[in-house]
Amino acid sequence: MLIKITKMKTDVLIIGSGPIGATYARIIAEHKPATKIVMIDLGPKISDKIGQHVKNITDLKTAETAQILSQGNKKEPYPMISVAERAAAVQRGDLRPEFLARAGTHLVIDEIADLQKNEMPALSLSSNLGGMGVHWTCACPRPGNDERIPFIPASEMDDALTKAEEILSVRQDAFPKNEVGQTILNVLNQTLGTAHSTKREAQAMPLACGKDADGNRYWTATDTILKDTLENTNFEIRSETICRKLIHSEGKITGAEIEDLTSGIKEMIEAKIVIVAADAIRTPQLLWASGIRPKALGHYLNEHPFIFTFVELNIPNAQSTTSKSHDPLTGVFWVPFDAPNHPFHGQIMHMDLSPMKTTVSDISKHIVGLGWGCLKEVNFDDQIVFSEIEKDYLGMPKMTFKYKYSENDLASIEAAKQFQAKVIASFGKEIENGQQTLMPAGSSLHYEGTTRMGVENNSESVCDTFGQVWNFENLFVGGNGVIPMATTSNPTLTSVALAVRSAEKIVEKL
Repeated sequence: MLIKITKMKTDVLIIGSGPIGATYARIIAEHKPATKIVMIDLGPKISDKIGQHVKNITDLKTAETAQILSQGNKKEPYPMISVAERAAAVQRGDLRPEFLARAGTHLVIDEIADLQKNEMPALSLSSNLGGMGVHWTCACPRPGNDERIPFIPASEMDDALTKAEEILSVRQDAFPKNEVGQTILNVLNQTLGTAHSTKREAQAMPLACGKDADGNRYWTATDTILKDTLENTNFEIRSETICRKLIHSEGKITGAEIEDLTSGIKEMIEAKIVIVAADAIRTPQLLWASGIRPKALGHYLNEHPFIFTFVELNIPNAQSTTSKSHDPLTGVFWVPFDAPNHPFHGQIMHMDLSPMKTTVSDISKHIVGLGWGCLKEVNFDDQIVFSEIEKDYLGMPKMTFKYKYSENDLASIEAAKQFQAKVIASFGKEIENGQQTLMPAGSSLHYEGTTRMGVENNSESVCDTFGQVWNFENLFVGGNGVIPMATTSNPTLTSVALAVRSAEKIVEKL
């Protein structure tokens, strides 16, 4: 029986609906409102509002349902396990999925036998309308000196970062100032010292967050990024729709083979411009499945090593800062990357309720989660390996991962631990079973390099500095995968800035 494949045309096809895809759509629609844009995502719509952040859903049961819907083929909630319990499991080498994955994500490899062999066991994705942007921490620090892309002019990148901050509604006053928060900053700055660059002292974390006159927060995700684009009659967004393959001929994408996962109906979309912003793992997967296989594709896989711990603050008579929100965070702080004085990235989360009640001597004490990251050397051999035969649960090429720490990487990890230990000593004491833990590879969720940009069409890059894939006139890639540098700061702001540059280039082409 022959299956009829319908055909349609559009000006722009965007594959992926996270912050990057949404940025492309918004800029193109703002500059060229008559441009027909179709955006697709393989995941479902998980709440009443398209692409809203889960933290904006006030009903806890509804929020949990939204997280479960994002978990790919994992259709039940993960066990209630505290961060400390996860860290303890990691320390004893227990790599079961319930200790590795987090609510709203699903492991790329979840079979226990495969996990033991996988060199990036905690690598996880979110499958939903809005992508990982529905679940992210909204942290948007600007990259430090050695994290900046050397072949993009500094002034040009700064302009793009400023535009990205506007699109994401980045602010440093998402949480109100209070006595405990100021004490946290004082301790961090005392440990950091004064040898830092301008504006790289410890400070409130820049967060992507709207805030009304009453101080209520609304966290940024695809809904707020798209903004008025959602009302544009020339914009169409489809959930549970997967792109199986890009059809190409003589350096041009001539069609995209898509499938509605609920009905099985297949369609061929012809577009003047195709943008793949599916994430740093599934973007190269789609290109590879389409026979677009430059040597660098899937290689140079990078993420920052991540050391985590919890401490009780030794602050006598500190006033409670209990929040009315279901979100236990009452403040997020940042120790910026600033080599050589502080060649790490510190993210500090102040909580008004301990996630580990049974291990805290006094649950009224203030709890601080300390996350410290460091750079990992960029290596061609750190890579995604695509299978020619085996398929994943969606019928796309199955992926495994090669990923190793070099001697220099191990030295950087040890140095980050030592700096973090100084902070711990200044704050108070570590919580029982919550001691410093190097989290398993993949835990940061900040995956980079798999579709990396470059200045020359050679074996070391997949696209140019505007995300245009080498040797293709109408194919662009976006997202963390295009970042060619080793970074340790949260990468979303940089990726949105790069998407801004790319989208403005596409507007010129259109």
